[in-house]
Amino acid sequence: MNMAAMPVTIVKALRERGYEAAHIQYVVNRPNRLAYELDRIVPIGGPANRVANQTRTVAEVLDEGFDIFHFWNRSLTYRTDYGAMSGMDIPLIKARGRKIGYRFTGFDLRLPSRDLAVNPHSPFRYDQRPFYDEDLVKAYQDFLREHVDRFFVQDPELGQFWPDAEIIPRALDLDTWRFVGVERRDRPRLVHAPTNPTAKGTPFVLRAIERLKAEGLNFDFQLIQGMSNADAREAYRQADVIIDQILIGATGVLTLEAWALGKPVVVNLRRDLFEPFYETNDLPVVNANPDNIESALRRIIKDADHRLDLAKRGRALVEQRHDIRQVIQRFMDVYDDMHRKPARTPTGDGDLRYLAMQMQRAERLEGETGRFVEAYRATYRRERAIAPLRAGAAASDLGLTLQTLRRETWPLIGRDIQWLRRRMQRRYYIWRAQFRNFRYRNWRRVGRTWRRFERTFIRPIRRLF
Repeated sequence: MNMAAMPVTIVKALRERGYEAAHIQYVVNRPNRLAYELDRIVPIGGPANRVANQTRTVAEVLDEGFDIFHFWNRSLTYRTDYGAMSGMDIPLIKARGRKIGYRFTGFDLRLPSRDLAVNPHSPFRYDQRPFYDEDLVKAYQDFLREHVDRFFVQDPELGQFWPDAEIIPRALDLDTWRFVGVERRDRPRLVHAPTNPTAKGTPFVLRAIERLKAEGLNFDFQLIQGMSNADAREAYRQADVIIDQILIGATGVLTLEAWALGKPVVVNLRRDLFEPFYETNDLPVVNANPDNIESALRRIIKDADHRLDLAKRGRALVEQRHDIRQVIQRFMDVYDDMHRKPARTPTGDGDLRYLAMQMQRAERLEGETGRFVEAYRATYRRERAIAPLRAGAAASDLGLTLQTLRRETWPLIGRDIQWLRRRMQRRYYIWRAQFRNFRYRNWRRVGRTWRRFERTFIRPIRRLF
């Protein structure tokens, strides 16, 4: 995956230094929504063609003779929800003598249970739903441990969740991200560009903006969503302050781009992780979270000197730590080391347990599909039984038609009702456990939420039993 154009930037730098490198991007319906630069585009079509196109891609790149496969977020055979035997190309690639690197990029590693344990402002505390089935993702990661030769993350925030991973920071081509800086304006322009508003804390940002405008502060605000990369970059160039995420606690790509342009950036950075990482106790950011976002924005809007200072120090830091000309050397050293060392071989049963879980999921899906087909057939038989009545059959045929309808459909309906009861009962206990374990700060909101939950879900479920 071309995560914010990072992989393509690395591939271009490798080619400039004599490496044979390629980046593959799968596309479905929207080939390139944000208009990032791409290398190889592989249309995989809809679900019916996905498996065939993905496996053909694996065969093609193996035939080309690449020695190292560096996956970002997913391998070449995958489904977004980690189902359908996702990642099973990895042992097949390893069996052909190739090496594999794997880079986690965000919420594929930042799972709810992990993030809630270490992050007081985790997005999962504020209406962010889990992205994936956590048990399945953990099984997938145990599977990766058995076969992947080297793991990578981009910063210490992700590194805390995978201590064995090597931290190689994100990289920018600073020749295309030239310094712009800011001017001393009485009416500064603020820009916020969330790709995932809930995870980035956008509701808190918008609420703070409304309150500051109500105070009469003199500033402009632009919310950027669904805009192409080129148009968004131009908006960043015109900005005086750029607001990144305020929940995750790490630098996003937008933070680096703001630093490169010489723009002050408002972001939530965990000082315990990033001050050692950047070897400074004075990070060039306005550090904000849901508790202080309003005061943080008020200060940066009023203080032009502070904006000018952050602009210069941010550019200096990105030149020092995120310039592609420095970061690419890290990748070259790692790839050369991977090529020299023997490949990792499985030593545990993580891959076998993952395979078993995927097969169990497939069997459950097959069972649910079978029930759907059976219900469809029952509907078809019912329609055939009712057809004579619709056609105006004689009254003497009515009793026989109703008997046939009941005999053929009632057993199926009864089984469906029993299956639905069991499923809803399990779901009820899961909901109840999740609700009891969930912590809200506003207990008045808990009361309202519980009453709505009980009225909507629990009472209807109880009536079934």
